[in-house]
Amino acid sequence: MIPLQVGQSAMTAGRTIGEGDVSLFAGLVGDFTPIHVDETFAKTTPHGTRIAHGPHSMATAIGMATHTGLFGERVIGLVNISWDFSGAVKIGDTIRSRVTVEELRPTSKPGRGLATYGFEVLNQRDEQIQRGRMKVIVRLDDKAEAGQ
Repeated sequence: MIPLQVGQSAMTAGRTIGEGDVSLFAGLVGDFTPIHVDETFAKTTPHGTRIAHGPHSMATAIGMATHTGLFGERVIGLVNISWDFSGAVKIGDTIRSRVTVEELRPTSKPGRGLATYGFEVLNQRDEQIQRGRMKVIVRLDDKAEAGQ
């Protein structure tokens, strides 16, 4: 595991969101809102086509971030997520995210810390479509991480 440092940042690989992704997510969570699954209806909306579920895009951004080395086996549990959705993800869009370690502090339990990660989710045109923060409990294996 690479040591965590405040200000450390990584860009994820891109992931194209396909029709199967949207259908699978709809079935998984039971959300069959027409804007996601009914192309005829979706053509009548300002988007002009179906869009991915916001939480699906958020989860994809977080999932892709697990490949950056900023999480790994150090993550123990999720504490909080705060997320803003400023743009839609259409079927065929490719998203990626910039992830930054915004805060890292030890907790009262030895060897554990609270890490805050900032996310900026971008589409293939480099437009920001989501922004969020995720707080997780992490294992602090390095003395520098633990603030010693």
